[in-house]
Amino acid sequence: MARSSTEAIDSYITDMISLEEHMEKPFRQQGDDLRDKHRELAAELRTIHGLVTQHITTLKHLRDRRDAGSERRAAEGVKRATSAVAGVGAAVIDFLRTEKLPKDLRDDYTAMNLATIGYLMLHTTALSLGDKEVAEVAQQHYNDYARAVMTLQNMIPVAVVSFLQEEGLPARPEVTGQVARNIDQAWSQGAESLGQRGMR
Repeated sequence: MARSSTEAIDSYITDMISLEEHMEKPFRQQGDDLRDKHRELAAELRTIHGLVTQHITTLKHLRDRRDAGSERRAAEGVKRATSAVAGVGAAVIDFLRTEKLPKDLRDDYTAMNLATIGYLMLHTTALSLGDKEVAEVAQQHYNDYARAVMTLQNMIPVAVVSFLQEEGLPARPEVTGQVARNIDQAWSQGAESLGQRGMR
C-alpha cells in the first residue's frame, strides 16, 4: 500500500528526532570534558549541543501536533537512525569514545553532515508535498547545521596541530591559516563550477 504524503513527511520527522537524540549526549559530554583544556572548542561544542537540544524540542512539538509519534513509527525511526549513523562510520552513538580529539571531532563532523543531509531531504520532501510548516523547520535546522559544520571545519585543523605537538612532532601552527584558505577556495571553486553547469 502506498504511503500518504503525511506519512512520508512524518517518517522523516521521526528519523530526525532519533538521530538528534543519538547526537545529544556525545556533544554534551565533549563540551564538559574539554572545558578546562580546550575552552574555545568546548564553548563551540556546547553551542552545538544547544542546537541539538533545541532541534529535538522543536521536532517533538511538531510531531505531537501532527500525531506522528506512534510507538511503532518511533521504534522504526530509532532503528533507521542507528543504522544510518553506524553505516557512515560516525561514533555518535558510542558514548565512551577513546579516540583522540581530532578523531572525535572528525566523527562529530560526520554526524552533523548526516543530520544536515537528513534535513535537506526533509525540507525537499515537505516542500514538494506542500507542507510549508515542516519545510520551514527543516530549512532552519539545515541552516543551523551548515553554520556549525563550517565552524567545526575551521577548528579541526587547530585541534590536529595541537595533538601533533602534544605527541612531540614539529607541527607548525601557522599552517592553519593556509588550511582555512584552502578550504574556502575549494568551496568557492565548487560553487563556481556548479554555477557554470547551471545547477544552482
